Amino acid sequence: MKELGSADAKKVKLALDRADKKGTIEWVKPLLDAFRDREDDALRERMRDMLSSVKLSAAEDIFIEALQNNEYKEVHADLLGFIWSAGFVPSERIDVIIRAATSGGFTAAIEGLTLVEQIELVENEHLLLESILTVRNAIDDKSKSQAHSLYAPILQALEHLERNQ
Repeated sequence: MKELGSADAKKVKLALDRADKKGTIEWVKPLLDAFRDREDDALRERMRDMLSSVKLSAAEDIFIEALQNNEYKEVHADLLGFIWSAGFVPSERIDVIIRAATSGGFTAAIEGLTLVEQIELVENEHLLLESILTVRNAIDDKSKSQAHSLYAPILQALEHLERNQ
């Protein structure tokens, strides 16, 4: 697993091959770390593909934890995409999803909107109300102009969830 962060592309490729064949939940965090730290190249794209197709349910917790960690701020949009692509619907962590969606750029907002639209029910009303407040604050924040147009549909989706509680 250490080879995932290597500067030697051959070592990284071999590690990715091993992860692809024998990958368990223990590979997800090191793969995510390597993805975060790697410059854009074909190996990073392969990492993105692997993380997007993780079907291990415990990976959802790893992705959510990373969304709460500032060390992963630069890849929040990717993390939201991984969660969606893997088919996770983290309704009980909607507050984390919304914070990530409203603290990043356009891509984070669109990924967040996509996730929110998949949610049918949020059992924790407090988290839902907190998420609505977060989006309202983001709408009022004019410095977020890049993603501003997506906040209204996110708010509408959240308010729809609130009405259907």
